Amino acid sequence: MTNIFSIGRSALAAAQAAQATTSHNISNATVTGYNRQVAVQSTAGGIHYGYGFVGQGTQIVEVKRIYNDFLNKQVIAATTGTSSLDAYYSQIRQLDNLVADTAAGLSPVLQNFFKSMQNLASLPGNAAARQSVLSAGQSLSARFNSLNEQMVQSRTGINSQITSSIGTINSYATQVDELNKAIMKVSGVNGAAPNDLLDQRDQVISALNKVVQVTTLPQNNGTLSVFIANGQPLVLGSQVSTLVAIPAVTDPTRLQVSIRNNGSSIPIPDSAFGGGSLGGIMSYRTETLDVAQNSLGRTAIALATQFNAQHRLGQDQTGAPGTDFFTVGGPQVNGAPGNSATAAVTATIADSSKLTASDYQLAYDGTRYTITRVSDGNATTIPPPGAAFPVTVDGVSYSAPTMAAGDSFLIKPSVNGATTLSVAITNTQKIAAATPVITSVNAVTDMGLVTRGNTGAGIVTSTNINKSMFVPGSTQTYTYTTGAPNTLMLTPPAAVTVTSKAGVATAYAPGAAIPYAPGATYDSGGVSFVLSGAPGNADKFVFSPKPANTGTGVISSGTIDSTYAGTPLAVGTKLGFTFNSTGNTLTPTANVGAVAVRHADGSTTNYAAGANIAIVSGDRLSTGGVTFAITGQPANGDQFYVSPNTNGVNDNRNALALNALQTANTIGSSSFQGSYSQMVSMIGNKTHEVDILNKAGKARLTAIQQEQQSQSGVNQDEELANMIKNQTSYQAAAKIIQAASDMLNVLFTLGR
Repeated sequence: MTNIFSIGRSALAAAQAAQATTSHNISNATVTGYNRQVAVQSTAGGIHYGYGFVGQGTQIVEVKRIYNDFLNKQVIAATTGTSSLDAYYSQIRQLDNLVADTAAGLSPVLQNFFKSMQNLASLPGNAAARQSVLSAGQSLSARFNSLNEQMVQSRTGINSQITSSIGTINSYATQVDELNKAIMKVSGVNGAAPNDLLDQRDQVISALNKVVQVTTLPQNNGTLSVFIANGQPLVLGSQVSTLVAIPAVTDPTRLQVSIRNNGSSIPIPDSAFGGGSLGGIMSYRTETLDVAQNSLGRTAIALATQFNAQHRLGQDQTGAPGTDFFTVGGPQVNGAPGNSATAAVTATIADSSKLTASDYQLAYDGTRYTITRVSDGNATTIPPPGAAFPVTVDGVSYSAPTMAAGDSFLIKPSVNGATTLSVAITNTQKIAAATPVITSVNAVTDMGLVTRGNTGAGIVTSTNINKSMFVPGSTQTYTYTTGAPNTLMLTPPAAVTVTSKAGVATAYAPGAAIPYAPGATYDSGGVSFVLSGAPGNADKFVFSPKPANTGTGVISSGTIDSTYAGTPLAVGTKLGFTFNSTGNTLTPTANVGAVAVRHADGSTTNYAAGANIAIVSGDRLSTGGVTFAITGQPANGDQFYVSPNTNGVNDNRNALALNALQTANTIGSSSFQGSYSQMVSMIGNKTHEVDILNKAGKARLTAIQQEQQSQSGVNQDEELANMIKNQTSYQAAAKIIQAASDMLNVLFTLGR
């Protein structure tokens, strides 16, 4: 009878435990992270009575947590991924909206600036057109400044988020440690698992994982070790590490995460944070923000340096050489904190067209210098003893550094470009729209006759030049002397032919006195004229002819390069070139220096000063920083000139050259607009990529969570059915006890 009572009591206890477990499930159905529990029941065994074993009832073996470790790890992995992408997308979406905005972006003001330059080229002397260029330039620089400021604010926001995330991580680490201690304390009681504590710890791990990607390692004592980044221990046994945010060693404006353990801090590379919201914002900063800010700065530097270079080749309205139109900052050099006291290096922009959007590291190991492009790790090694300095890498020139072994520098060539861009000039007259030199030819014949100071009434008519006999640049002076007979004397002495009115020609030797015959024609050295009237004694007739060009040769509008400023043409100076059909050469005047001729095939021929210059149509000649081309076929004796521009108020040649920069490949194989468009496209494509990946990741996370909940989640309908079943079991167990009581009462009755 006792056995029946015991069996009924065990059944009653089992039903009660099952009902309590079911009730616990129902009450925690909406608790995040709760895993369904079941009371695992088994037989209590039996006692042998000779005729066989009689059962002893039932028992609750354990209250089991329905937990799938594989699915849980999948949820953890998917959660940290979507959290990272969420953080990345929230940042990059703002940047994408900023740079692609048709009103707030760079494209409209850049186009407006060059539109104003085109207007200036049409009206180079117009004050309003010049003011429009200054205003458009100021708007352009202000837009660069504004875009960069938005990126700086984004960077500041990331620093704030890093600090906030670190505080959250440290808080969660402490909670994990406290739960570890609680679990370890109760895990040894009858070997039962503290299910609710395990759920709480898993939930904290899940929340931590949303902030930073973690890996966990169960320990034999029931605790859980937690690792972050590249295996740094956050919670290990009873030891909890603390994360801190510190300025990066080579960039004080950039917060870096370090882990503090046993009194020492170890910096963790940004790339080690692969997931969680912290990893997302760090990936955004490294992959997108850094590149975008450097790209924007690169465009600003290229615009400023190349526009300035062409502007300096021009001439302003006052006749002065052009100066810098823009001002822009140079590379930022940050030394590592542990550098030697005298460590120093200077970096300057040597060729803005070759700039990249990367930062660079200069390091010295005691034997050699290495310049490493941070974006892809490409390294340039300078062999000892560094005699190759100054060295240029990707458009940046590095001076000979002063460094000890172990010293290093981080060089940011373009990070400050956009924020430092400004217009350097305020006076509209200082806009150099003109070119300092002009070219010309002899369009008409100029006999260059000078009779100044004569006292007689001599009259010169019917002048003519025979270019085949005339020596370019020569001067003839005829001096009249009264006597018997009246005579003319030619200096410098040369043979003279005199043709009378009747057509009779008489030749006179060089230096001979020539009898004067009014109305006769005098001819010497290709110069002929008729002299009539009554000249006065000692009257002089000076001829310095410039015959008109008769060929089809055309001289191009001249340009200058940066070397011209060292030896500019003085006012009144004229460089002359006379064509000689024998050999197709140009004979330069005495004031022409060395000449380099660049041919159509790209080859160059150099000529010393004074040497005859062989040319063909289209050759480009350079001398003293001036370059011009002669095309067509000049005639013998045709002359071409280069002289300083003394009246360039309405000259637009340099304005046209400045306009040409708009479509030129100024940054690699791209224009200014093209470079900016590439940055916009890069950000837009990355935004789309992150958005797609995020949506796909969330869909995957939802599917995994549904699968997990189908196993570990609480189903209210199922629990209601279990409740009814447990009630029935409890009632049946009560009937067992009641039956045993009735049987005992029968025995008591028999005993009376």
